[in-house]
Amino acid sequence: MDPTPQRIAYVDETSAKTGTGTRLYGLATVLTEARHHQVIAAEMATVLPPGRDYLHHYDETPVRRAAIAKVIANLPLDGAIVLTEVASSQQQERARTRLLAHLLPRLQHDEGVEQVFLESRSGADKHDRRTRERLRSSRRISTDFRVDHIAKSATALIWLPDFVAGAYIAARFHGEAEPWEMITTGHVVDVISL
Repeated sequence: MDPTPQRIAYVDETSAKTGTGTRLYGLATVLTEARHHQVIAAEMATVLPPGRDYLHHYDETPVRRAAIAKVIANLPLDGAIVLTEVASSQQQERARTRLLAHLLPRLQHDEGVEQVFLESRSGADKHDRRTRERLRSSRRISTDFRVDHIAKSATALIWLPDFVAGAYIAARFHGEAEPWEMITTGHVVDVISL
């Protein structure tokens, strides 16, 4: 019998203006199995333009977004989670802390994830580490639950939550529904507003 596949989650943030002085802040998470990473990375590399180190939803045209969403819809992913909260621009770090405090225990205990990779925000990573340590201290996550930061250029897998988040925002706020529809037809995506 094969051992249980190692489940890994990749997380990226998103935000969009919702009205006067408020923003929708969110975290998108894509769940994967380590045994599929080579295939996922190879497929994502096929849509990377020459001369670029990474994909970013915002940088793509609507036509390219749809093409990338089609690739993502056909990848062997275990699904995705989008958590959102409305906050002012000054409250985004607090919103991120709150969303991570909800997300990390869910990933470990409900989804069976063994490791989480957050896209690095350089100096701001310290806030995420503080949240992780508080969750460990309160025993909401275990000390062996890995939560690490990686650069966007480190692996094609960290591009996935960026595209899930970007497709969600584009569908909800900018009338660009096709990529979001493709992704959610291909995968289960839980969208949760806190």
